[in-house]
Amino acid sequence: MKLIYIYDALCGWCYGFTPVIQELQQQFGQEMEVEVLSGGMFLSANRRPASAMHNYINQAHKQIETTTGAKFGQAFLEDYLRTDDIMDSEKPSIALTVFKLYQPANALSFAHDMQVALNYDGKSLNEDDTYRELLSEYKIPVEEFLEKMKDDAYRYDTIQEFNQIEQWGITGFPAAILDDGKEYFLIAKGYTPIEHLLEVIAKIKGNA
Repeated sequence: MKLIYIYDALCGWCYGFTPVIQELQQQFGQEMEVEVLSGGMFLSANRRPASAMHNYINQAHKQIETTTGAKFGQAFLEDYLRTDDIMDSEKPSIALTVFKLYQPANALSFAHDMQVALNYDGKSLNEDDTYRELLSEYKIPVEEFLEKMKDDAYRYDTIQEFNQIEQWGITGFPAAILDDGKEYFLIAKGYTPIEHLLEVIAKIKGNA
């Protein structure tokens, strides 16, 4: 049984949903493989300066906090969102692609680390230094990792991931798909509490 988690590093609701997926992973253990895919929410024309999102996010984050329990840091809300740093999904998505070459089993943890770095610590996911800090705990050769992030081959693989998700008809994030070995089931479209996910998974397993 495999859970395919479709997220974006810059997506606020995904920031609140990743801990739910982590809890599922802990509950099912070896019974469930978790694969993390990047959706590409801020690409091309959707990219924008952080400051352009300030007013929207300063309202929207309250609902995310209330619903999910996730906390947004003042460094993000008051400092980062006043900068002209471009909110662009491509670099953190490539980072996840490269990370999966080294430690695919820890991809969910690394995805969450990127989310915390942005949404709590207010760090730019465009900056190499952000990745240097995040990678230190994974014992991955940092400079080699950063060089791979500049390689067109991994950018291509990442774009292919975006295209696959689009072909599945998924245009909003987060989302989760359960693969029971026979077919795919869309079990989450937007933030979904773990209780609901467990019910749905139990039904799918019961019918398998």
